[in-house]
This record gives sequence, structure tokens and C-alpha cells, in this order.
Amino acid sequence: MRRISLLSLLLVFSLALFAQEGYQKKTKKSKADKAYLIQNYFEAADLYKEAYLKEKNRAKKAELIFLQGECWRHIAGVRGLKKAEALYSRAIKSKYPHSIVHLRYAQVLQLQQKFDEAKEQFEIYKQSKPDDVRADNGIQSCEFAKEMLDNPSRYVVDPFVMANSIDDDFAPSFVSDDYDQIYFSSSRKGGLSKNIDGRTGSYFYDLWSIKWDKRKKTWSTPTVLQEGLNTPAHEAGSSFNDRGNEMYFTRCEESSKEKPVPTCEIYFSKKKPKGWTSPVLLPLPYDSVATFKHPCLSGDGKFLYFSSDSRNGRGGSDIWMVKKIKRDEWSEPINLGEQINTMGDEVFPYIHDDGSLYFASNGHPGMGGMDIFKAEFDADGNLLSIANMRSPINSPQDDFGIIFEKNEERGFFSSNRTDSKGGDDIFQFNLPSLNLSLSGVATDLKSGSIITSATISLMGTDGTTASTITDNSGRYEFGKDIIKEGVAYELTISKDGYLSTTATETTYGVRESKDFVLDFSLEPTKKEIILPRIEYDFNSAVLRPESKEALDALVAVLLDNPTVIIELRSHTDFRAGPKFNIDLSQSRAQVCVDYMVSKGVESARLIPLGMGESEPYIMDKKDGKLKEGMLLDQEAIEDLRKEKDREKAHQYNRRTDFKVLNKFYNPETGEVLENDN
Repeated sequence: MRRISLLSLLLVFSLALFAQEGYQKKTKKSKADKAYLIQNYFEAADLYKEAYLKEKNRAKKAELIFLQGECWRHIAGVRGLKKAEALYSRAIKSKYPHSIVHLRYAQVLQLQQKFDEAKEQFEIYKQSKPDDVRADNGIQSCEFAKEMLDNPSRYVVDPFVMANSIDDDFAPSFVSDDYDQIYFSSSRKGGLSKNIDGRTGSYFYDLWSIKWDKRKKTWSTPTVLQEGLNTPAHEAGSSFNDRGNEMYFTRCEESSKEKPVPTCEIYFSKKKPKGWTSPVLLPLPYDSVATFKHPCLSGDGKFLYFSSDSRNGRGGSDIWMVKKIKRDEWSEPINLGEQINTMGDEVFPYIHDDGSLYFASNGHPGMGGMDIFKAEFDADGNLLSIANMRSPINSPQDDFGIIFEKNEERGFFSSNRTDSKGGDDIFQFNLPSLNLSLSGVATDLKSGSIITSATISLMGTDGTTASTITDNSGRYEFGKDIIKEGVAYELTISKDGYLSTTATETTYGVRESKDFVLDFSLEPTKKEIILPRIEYDFNSAVLRPESKEALDALVAVLLDNPTVIIELRSHTDFRAGPKFNIDLSQSRAQVCVDYMVSKGVESARLIPLGMGESEPYIMDKKDGKLKEGMLLDQEAIEDLRKEKDREKAHQYNRRTDFKVLNKFYNPETGEVLENDN
């Protein structure tokens, strides 16, 4: 990212390097130092090379190789990075003593997607500077970049061909909510400034405009904005209010004797019938060293965010915010804090209409260079999360200056990635909608026949609710208007005569269009529900612990099927009189009802029926002397020779079983209705 907007260089270190003994003020080296300090990197690179060719001392030659690498690192671009890589490698081989060379070498390798080599250099640097977070961040970034390139997001990115040139084109901004006009910054030929920037080798930046031609369905040829907005200085990075009649932008004056390092300031202009008014300097606490750049106005116009390398910041450039007090009056700048700002650079803030903050950073772990991040906040303004926008929005190079259309996952951003036409290019992006659907077939669990007119109710974690019924083929479907990406759905199917069934499906992590299939097999309710026997001690209606466990399972079935009504049929052995046994069995049925009511089942859905000794148990499997199919009536039990076998048979008879009735309970009204089928 070769631009005035990133002026936060580590000049303290560079100055320390420059203060070497034995160099006179008017040597090539001293001239190169001066050019470097004012960021004229092309000139500095040439002068350092000339000084290198004349130098005899090996240590000083190694230093001059390193300094050439520093120049080309700042020039960047494909050519600049390749030259910087070669120079840093030579400096290491020439025994350059300062560990910073390994950090710089790692950074240019990383920018060229040579992640394994870069990681090795970051690790070497970490050995000598274990407390420098740039080492760990670099190692993490190399690992992260490899992962992201292998697992990109679903965003589709394409060059904004009509806006890009062979020079730098960056920092797009929508003029209004019509999205039919974009202002951007460019160093292309044809601008108002004829000055050549020694830092980039290109013309100074001007503000340009490109419009959407509704008739031709294409973007127009870019045009430079009027004189007054553009000057011989740099103009870049504009931001507008919702109506498009107020603009904030950055202006950077060229260096002079009074200001050897160019400074950037934020200006304001209003749109009138005859054009933009003469820009006015925004009242911020400027000084002769700090830069103020990349303004972004919030949607309501009450807050202005910007980037500055003010001495009160955390590291390089930080994100700051001012609040509008009244017309043309703003509060003191507020730093967004250490969770957003790092020891590196945070630049190009953008406030989304949903309140999210997008910004570019080389201080947070990313893919390399500047990455675009998204910060989300709660209703009170507390930071919830910071997320990397991943590939293909981000690349191992510099990615920055993102903007969005309202309520859409599309917009533009800037990057100097390797397939750029010039240095920095503008790219357009969008997140294609996935075509998702959820369908299935309902069938009878026993017969396999289709079930028509069953109701399917859907509930999503995003608040979506919908329902449909199965058609004549037993099929149901929820289409793309209902099924969305990143949502978990719960589906419940119900039909009179069947137990309701619930199942779930999720679209989390889906990366391509898909038709989800979720079939249902419903269990008929016109039969006895098979559960473990609920048995009783002799002459007792007290529930055993294992009987309560069986009833808990039945409670779960009933709570899942709120329309089902069951009959509880309790039985006794024959060792007392018929009336006593009827009363005892009724008590046993009632104690089951009372227990399930205490667990939340409506009493109207539970019909207790004491059967006494009238329905002896029929063995459904062999158990010792009790054979499968054996009716455990009085005669059969008395024929058993051993007392333990007779007692076992009596225990089988002391039981409660359950039967689903052909009735329907309405949970809303509490009514009990007869089923029609």
C-alpha cells in the first residue's frame, strides 16, 4: 500500500541507523538519509546504491544493502517486494548485525505468499526479540493465511475494471444511497496535480468520480473532481453524509523546509447547486508531526471516525472518533482503545449501518500486510468481537478501505494484491445468496405407506416460523424464501392417529446451494404403548423406584405429544376377593396418574382403570417355568409345583400397562374430542 495515508513509519529506528560515525553531511549516504526521512524512497534507494558501490567497509556495505531493502519495501508492488526480498537476503549473508533484518525479510516473504520461509524468519527474529509481538503475530499470520487461502469465505471478488488504471486507485466511497456515483483516489495521469511523489514515483493523489450509466448499464469513464477540492497537494479518502451533500476528505501537503515530513489533515466541504464549496479545515488538534486521515462519517452524521498517528496513540496509526457537538463544532478526539488499536497501524475506518466498524490493520493477526477486520458492538457500545474478513476479501498483501451498500453484502475495497492492474486497485465484492431448501416425505413406521395432510411446523434460531402440510405423495418442502444460511431449524410433524415427531437440521457452515432432505417415519398411536412393566408388591399400591423411572419415560412421550390421551390399566393377582382387587387396582392406576400429573401431564389426558384380576398376564417370552404364550390365570399358577414360580407368576399379574385411546386432547381449550379416523 504505497500511499501518504500510511505515514506511521518506524523512523526512530531508522534514525538510529543513520547516525553512524565517519559519514560527512554531504556524502551520498547523508543525502540518502535525508531523502528517506521525507519518504522519497526512489531517490533514497538510488543514493544508497551509489554509496554502497563506493563503500569499502564490509559492515557499512551490509548496512547500505539493508537500507536499500527498506526503500524497496516501502515502494512495494511486485517489483518493490522482489527487490526488497533479494536485498534483505544479501544483508543477512553480509552479516548485517541487527535482528530487524529478519523481521523485514519475513514481512516481504509473507507479502509474496512464501509463508513457510517467512515463518522461519519470524522465528529467528523472535529468538533475539522474544517480547516483540510482531514476531508472534507474523507466525500466526503465516499459519492463518495458509488456512484462509485453502478455506476462503463465500465472497466473490472481482477487479473494478472501469475505475482501475496502471497507477494507484483506492479508497472508494459512495456519494449517496443511490450508489450510482463513487468517489475514489488516484495517482493516474490527467489529474490536477502535476507533481511527482518521490515516495511512489507517481503523480500526487487527486479525487476522481465514476458514475453508473443507467441507460448503458455500465460505469462511465472516471473524471477528476473540480479544482478547489483537488490541489497540487494530495487529496484522498472521502466520506459523505446520507444525502451526499457533505463531504470529508484527507489533504496531505507536500514536504517543505518547515515540514520535512508531509502532514495530512481532514477537510470539509458542502455541495451547492454550482458545485462543492471551498474546503474548510476540520477543527482537530493538529500538530507539525501527526497525520489525520481517512475520515468516515457515521450514518446519522453525529460521529466522525478517522486515523491518526498522534503521539497520544498506542502505536503507529490508531482509529479515533469525534462527536459532533453542534454545527461545525466537534468534541476532543477519543481513541477507540487497545482492543481495536495495536502497536501497529489501524487505518481506513468504515462504519456500517448496522453499527459494525470495519478497519484495516497490520497489528492484529491476519494474512499479511494490511487486513480488513470487522468489529461488532453491543447496544451499549461494548466490543463483542473482532473478526478477520478472510480470503478472498483479504490477501497476503495490503487490503483496506472497504465500503458496503446498505442491507446488502456487497460493495468495494482496495488492495495491492499480486493480480492488481497497477499498484493499488479497487475491487468489487458480493456474497451470493445460497439456494437452500428443506424437504422430505412422511411415512407410516409400520406399513411404510405415505402419510398425507400431516402438519409440519418449523422454527429457526433466527426467529423464523413456518408451517406446511404433506401433499398427496406425503411430501413437504420449505423453499429458499424460508431456509437461510447459518440457521438451525427444529421441525415437528403431527397427525391424528400418530405420535408427533421432532427432528432438527442446520445450515451452519454451508458453503454452496443445497437441498436438505429430512424424512419422517411416524409411529401409529392406535396400539398399546410398550413400556417396562410397572410392578407392585403384594397388596400394595406404592410405586417402586424402577416403576417411577418407567413412568418418567411415559411422561416424556406425553409431553412430546400434547394431544395424546392414554388409559392406565392396573391389574392384581387373584389372592383376594374380586371387590378388593378392583379397588386395589384402581388405587394402583390412580397413583400412576397422580405421579404423572406431578410431572406436568394434564389429568384429563390420563384415564385410570382398575381391572382387578380380570385380565391375567399372557407371557410374551419364556421365564423359567413360565412359557411364552402362557396365560397366568389361577388354574395355571396353581399347577406350578414350586412356590417361587407361583410367586413370579403373581408378580407378572400385579402390573399397570398403558393404551393410547382414539381420542384427541386440545391443549388450548382442554377439551377431549373423538378422533374421526
